[in-house]
Formats: sequence, structure tokens, C-alpha cells
Amino acid sequence: MLSGTVTSVFGKDINTDDIIPAYQLIKSEEPEYFGRQAFEKYDPEFRARSAGQPNVVVAGKNFGCGSSREQAVYALQHNAVVCVIAESFPDIFYRNSLANGLPLITLPDTNGLQRGDRVDVDLEQGRIYNRTRNASVPFQMSPEDRRTFLAGGMTARVRAHLAELLAG
Repeated sequence: MLSGTVTSVFGKDINTDDIIPAYQLIKSEEPEYFGRQAFEKYDPEFRARSAGQPNVVVAGKNFGCGSSREQAVYALQHNAVVCVIAESFPDIFYRNSLANGLPLITLPDTNGLQRGDRVDVDLEQGRIYNRTRNASVPFQMSPEDRRTFLAGGMTARVRAHLAELLAG
């Protein structure tokens, strides 16, 4: 179960340059660095709202559009974002998140989630529980993606599989 507070609610078409500006990409190879620069121009208060708590980002359609920069995923992860719930995600951002273990949840309508809501996301059952509003909503996810997110991402899933093969 993933638990957190909705700290940010964005509209549609939040692109990877909004999440981590392109000029920051050449300054480091460390994933933690990108967390310190997350949303610096688009939403300068993002890092302060996210600090010290597991948090959830909610958005409209097309969250993570734009370039294929994997650093956008790092920027979110290193701000304690436990998952992103949006109406849709571009394939390349979804694949980068899947590889790195940042769960992305697609909901046709995210209007029922507001800043400050405490939510639990049950990946196994495919359900979001809004504890603040005493409501729940199901979501769809392929069984393969569900297993990968539960394992902590594709890299973690491959490592676990290799360890199993070597032990066995």
C-alpha cells in the first residue's frame, strides 16, 4: 500500500521541462540533484510542500509530456513522491517511471482528489482510497506493470530475478 498526502494538483500537459528544466540536465549525473531542482520555474513551492512527507502528485491529461528525460522521474522520486495520479501519461514518461519504480496511476477523472487529501493507493487491488473524503475509486493497470511497480521498478525486478536464479 502506498500512502501519502496530495501536495500538488496540476492541470494538463505538464511537460518534463516543467518538472526539471533542460539547463539543469548538464549540471549533474546524480539523481538526488534533480530532486533539489524539481519544478524550480513552474512551481517553486513544490519542494517545500513535498518536504518531510510521502506525497502524491495529481494532474490532468498528458503528465510528463515533452522530452524523454529520465531525470524528471528522479526529480519526483527525490521529493518523496510515492505515486502520480493523472488522467493520462505519455508512453515514454510511463516507461521511464516503470523502469525506475515510480508508480503512475491513470484515472479518467482526477477531480475527486484535492490538495491536502490523505490517500492510500493499493496497487494489488487496483484501488485508491481517499481517507479525507471517505471515498474510493478503482483504477486499471496491466498485471505485468502492477508486478513491476510492486517490485520497485524494472531494474529492481530484474535484480530480484537474477538473485533468484543465482540462489537456485
